Amino acid sequence: MPESDLPSPHLRRKIGQVQAYLQQNLDRDVDLRAIAREAALSPYYFSRQFTAYVGMPPYRYLIGLRIQRAVELLRDTELSITEICSRVGFNSLSHFATTFRRHTGLAPSAYRRRLDWEQNAHRFSPATDPLVHRPKRMNV
Repeated sequence: MPESDLPSPHLRRKIGQVQAYLQQNLDRDVDLRAIAREAALSPYYFSRQFTAYVGMPPYRYLIGLRIQRAVELLRDTELSITEICSRVGFNSLSHFATTFRRHTGLAPSAYRRRLDWEQNAHRFSPATDPLVHRPKRMNV
């Protein structure tokens, strides 16, 4: 983006504050008016400036943050999919699953199974591999 197209330093600071606000409020219903109010700007003006500076509208940015956090929770916790759905601000499990699949290519449960499989796939070292894969002896 050319320097002349960048928002003013004041507006960039406000956008940064809104990004931090969104990160801290992933679990809450946040609408454009609330976000613009946080920046003390009109919703229309804020949305245009945010999109120009960040490269996506505020709502899509928030959804991206929520999906990133859901991935972290799936990877690092034993929370249920329903608990994760709630913690990242989705009111509907089906909306969460659809949105998660659209962003990652997998449903949340399939994503977790894949992570589990990848972690377990490398638990044997080359030294133990022959023990694990030793063919069974047949009694003749």
